[in-house]
Amino acid sequence: MTSTARMWLPILVSAGHLAVPGSGASQDNDASVPDAARIVPYAMSWEKPAQIRAEGYDYDHEVLVALPASYHTSPERSYPVLWSMDGAMAFAMTAGIVNLYTLGARIPEIVVVGVGHPSEEGVAGLGKRTFDLFPPGTIVADEGVAAEYMMEELGLDFATMEPLLKGDRFLDFLVDQLRPLLGEQYRMADDHTLWGHSAGGAFAGYVLLARPGAFDRFIIGSGTNGLTIEMEAAYAAQHDDLDAKVFFGMADGEINNPGLSAQRLVSRTSLLAENLRLRQYPSLDLRTRLYTDRDHITVMPLIIADGLQHVYADLIADLPTPPW
Repeated sequence: MTSTARMWLPILVSAGHLAVPGSGASQDNDASVPDAARIVPYAMSWEKPAQIRAEGYDYDHEVLVALPASYHTSPERSYPVLWSMDGAMAFAMTAGIVNLYTLGARIPEIVVVGVGHPSEEGVAGLGKRTFDLFPPGTIVADEGVAAEYMMEELGLDFATMEPLLKGDRFLDFLVDQLRPLLGEQYRMADDHTLWGHSAGGAFAGYVLLARPGAFDRFIIGSGTNGLTIEMEAAYAAQHDDLDAKVFFGMADGEINNPGLSAQRLVSRTSLLAENLRLRQYPSLDLRTRLYTDRDHITVMPLIIADGLQHVYADLIADLPTPPW
C-alpha cells in the first residue's frame, strides 16, 4: 500500500453511510457524492441470534454475530474473529467498542462472536456460566481464610460443583463445533481472539494453557482460576515458548470487595501475568494493566478497549491515520 493510501481519507456522510474517496466502487445517483467514492456502511451489522446445542450438553447456547461494516461490500475479504464470552451480557459493549475503534482506525475490521446462555432466560441464566467457564479441577479460593469466606459468607463450595463443571467441553464446543459451523456461514480468517472478564477471564487464561494455538490472541479481564497457575508451571516445564498476544487487565477497586478478594482476582491474575513475563518466551507478546479508581464492572470497557489495541497492533500498520 502506498503512503498516499495510508493517509486518512475524507469521510463524506451520505444516507447513513461512509463514502471513502478513491476506492473505485459503483455509486448511487446522489450528485453530492464524488464519482470516485465508494459507499459502505459505517457501522457493523448484527445477525439474527441463533441457538446451538453443544455436544454433551442438555441446554442451548445463544450465538450472536456482528459483522464488519465492509463485510457485504467486500465479498473477497475474510476477517479476524473476536470471541466474546458471556453472550448478550458483554456482546453489545464489545461490539460497540469494536465498531468505534474500527471507525477510528485503532484496530482492523473484525467479526465479533458472542456466546452465552439464551437472552430470554435473563439473569437467571447466568448460573450456567459457572458450569461453562470453569473446567474440572477448578480452584476458586485458596485454602484458609479465602475458602472459609467463600463457604461461610457466600455459601459457595466448588467441590460440590465439580461434577457440573464443563469448561473443557465448552472449549471443545467453541473450537471444534462452533468455529467450523460459523466458518461455513461467514468469511472468517484463521485468526482468533478470545476475550473474557471475571469467570470469562478465568476461562481465557485456562484456554491459553490448556489448548495452545487454538486462539492467537487473548484479552483476559480480572479473573484467573487457581488451576491455571498450576497449569502454567506444568506448561513451562515442558515448553520453551508460547506463541500468543495477551493482554491482562484488572481494577484496584476489586481488592475492596471481600467476595472478589476471596477469589484472589487481582493477586492471582497478576501472578499469572508475572509468571508468564518471567518465562521470557520469545514469541509471547504480553501487556498487563492495573486500572485505578475502577471496580469489577466499570473496568470492563477499559480492558476490552485497551486489549483490542494491544492484541491487534500488528494488523494496523497499513490502516489510515485518523484525524482524531
